[in-house]
Amino acid sequence: MRDLSIVLALTWALALLLVVVGIRATRTYQLTQRRLVAMGAVVPKGSKAPRVSMGVLDTLRKTWSQGQNAAALKLRMSEYILFIALGFVIPGLIGFVIRGIVGGLVLGIVGGGGVLIYFRYMKARYLRLAELSLPDFLRGIAGALRAGTSLLQAMALVAKETPDPLGAEITRVLRRESFGFSLEQTLEELTNRIPSKDLALAVMVINIQREIGGSLADILDNIVATIVARQRLAQEVRALTAQGRFSGWILTALPFFLGFAIWFINPGYIDPLFHSTIGWMMLGMAAVSVTIGGFLINRLVRSPEM
Repeated sequence: MRDLSIVLALTWALALLLVVVGIRATRTYQLTQRRLVAMGAVVPKGSKAPRVSMGVLDTLRKTWSQGQNAAALKLRMSEYILFIALGFVIPGLIGFVIRGIVGGLVLGIVGGGGVLIYFRYMKARYLRLAELSLPDFLRGIAGALRAGTSLLQAMALVAKETPDPLGAEITRVLRRESFGFSLEQTLEELTNRIPSKDLALAVMVINIQREIGGSLADILDNIVATIVARQRLAQEVRALTAQGRFSGWILTALPFFLGFAIWFINPGYIDPLFHSTIGWMMLGMAAVSVTIGGFLINRLVRSPEM
């Protein structure tokens, strides 16, 4: 059984790699063809004119490409769904081989949830790195503006020295602006890809200044001071509540982890809980107690909105 589960895991991992490579190659070819059609260099097959209207799937893909998931995870929508599905299927097959349908369902849920948790962690890390680079980026723009450059020139100069992910996103904004998109539109898309309140404040100030005028450098200096103060306060709050947050996560996850581990290692030891009325009552009371305790701990140590 164990050898069969190992073979299945390796087979599915290889299949996942081949599917992802194939999807990326196909999507790159399709994207190139669409750009050529839009430029008028290629006529689409089976038609005399390029397609004008966008379907629901194209709209979803466009929305995805302008959101945080595409920016932080570097995945297309189809790849995102594929990874979640395989995160459920591969552990589910292993659990089915070892412990039957229930084991497959349990391990499938754990695997799919683990993939979602990893994606959430990557998005939080992406946002945190972008916010840490924002004050230096705005300071650089303010200094370049005082030196006599325009806003776009200042953004291009400072973006080269700004670490990713913020530097790469600013470069993307400038590239799309050179393709004919308005600066307001590209900056709004930037706030969707990096959903930061500090960045949204800076973008709002830039848009207002472009309409009514004024010294953008002085305004950016004031915004930088506000952002730095907010980040310092948020870091202090997170440091003070770190022990409580980690304790809440461990105390909430530990009963479920130990229960699943005991059930897979020695099912007979824990079977009485699932085959008696009092066992089901104890499981229900334990689940309710853990849920209430995790919620209360989370509310106690939750950082206030800055």
